Amino acid sequence: MKNYKHPNDRGYTNPELFVTTDWLEDNINKPNLQIVDVDSPEEYRLGHIPGASNPIDNFYKTSLDDRTHIQAPEIFSETMAKLGIDNSTQVICYDRSAGLYSFRLIWALYYHGHKNVKFLDGGYPKWIDENREVTKNQTLIQNKIFRTKIDKNIFADKDFLQKSFDNKSIIILDVRSDDERNGVNLRGGSRGGRIPGSVHIEWKNFHTTGNIPILKSAEEIRKILSENNVTKDKNIITYCQGGIRAAHTFWALKLSGFNNVKNYDGSWREWAEDFSCPIEN
Repeated sequence: MKNYKHPNDRGYTNPELFVTTDWLEDNINKPNLQIVDVDSPEEYRLGHIPGASNPIDNFYKTSLDDRTHIQAPEIFSETMAKLGIDNSTQVICYDRSAGLYSFRLIWALYYHGHKNVKFLDGGYPKWIDENREVTKNQTLIQNKIFRTKIDKNIFADKDFLQKSFDNKSIIILDVRSDDERNGVNLRGGSRGGRIPGSVHIEWKNFHTTGNIPILKSAEEIRKILSENNVTKDKNIITYCQGGIRAAHTFWALKLSGFNNVKNYDGSWREWAEDFSCPIEN
């Protein structure tokens, strides 16, 4: 891949969150390593990295009907067990979506207390661009036992946001599209608009364009944030429609040296449906 920079050379505070395609190919048969293809089952069936499992719901929400809240511990434990993950498993996740669903899974695992998880840099597009092995065979997974330990330090809920409006140390960061923020695209919701006082930077700004999107360097990410007056001394709460894009941005900030970041998991889907919550549009 032309002009590719190794994650170690992008200035991240914790580049160990990444593995490269070279590393994965060398370690693909490592004991107690589980690869997870976090795109849709339809994409998975078209081809995936050998040994990869695939979730039914890559949002990790309470149910396919209730897409608002992250799965409760007992449900998340079952989801991970079916993916072949226990508390000693090293998880390697990848997607075809610029890291969107991978960073969601990484955030969800961290929230539930499992930090032995890494992102395949460049994802499936980089893997196939390098003509590495793929398969259409479904991986046979042995169920494991996964126990959770919730870390609420990276989580924000509606009540937390409602109490944050007068707090000058908190920045609410809206990472949705312009049409969502301006109330043009409601995405099935009851109300359009934005959380009052929020700063807007669409999540796509944090990765490169092209066929193989890569998360931008820490310096580039900090520059984008600085231009929008988002600084390290503030507490940042990211939100989108349902906590997915917000999880991607959560990691973009964390990797760039922002220590005080939370993902508002319920995001606009929850906020807009509660008519006691103020909005701007």
